Amino acid sequence: MLMPTAYLPPVSYMAWLSVADEIEVEIHETYPKQTLRNRCTIASTNGPLNLSIPVEKPLGNHTPTNLIRASNHTHWKRQHWKSIESAYRKAAYFIHYNDVLEPYYASNLNESLLVEWNMILLQSLCKAIGLEKKISYTSTFVKIPEGIIDLRSALNSKNFERTQLPEDVNITYFQSFSEKYGFLPNLSIIDALFHLGPDTLQYIRNCGIRQLNFLSKPNLSG
Repeated sequence: MLMPTAYLPPVSYMAWLSVADEIEVEIHETYPKQTLRNRCTIASTNGPLNLSIPVEKPLGNHTPTNLIRASNHTHWKRQHWKSIESAYRKAAYFIHYNDVLEPYYASNLNESLLVEWNMILLQSLCKAIGLEKKISYTSTFVKIPEGIIDLRSALNSKNFERTQLPEDVNITYFQSFSEKYGFLPNLSIIDALFHLGPDTLQYIRNCGIRQLNFLSKPNLSG
């Protein structure tokens, strides 16, 4: 599968990973703004909350994704972790998995390239979930690749987190603020991890199978 880079990816992204044999992360595309490449959505006491990494484009609007830099001029790491901790500290498995991420947010080291930061977090999450996959970067940009499921455009929408999946693909689970907002589908994978713990792997595999079945429906071909 060919996928974009993603910051703390949504459940559907991880579901695709769970059913793929190999994954290539696109890094040579022209960087599109306001997508899951530098933002994620978590649940909060005030409803869905977007966390966005401020980025710098050394070549302006024509900067390829592999040259996009996470800004060092703001305290976004500290702010993001504060929001994550506030949202999930009462979740059943937060205490068991918070150290998967917290050291990266507390570190003074700056992974300046966005794709490197995203990959570090993705690999840490995969290890915590128990998801073993071969993930590599693309070596060049190919507009229409052959012999591979291309999810770059499907995962490109600014509102992808809650609009791109049909209802029958989403599988509900208990969320901290469900009594207030109902089930919020396709949030960042950390929402599932902090609530489902060791059951997260089976959960995303079930979602991935549903996504594959949806993708193979005849009415999607045209």
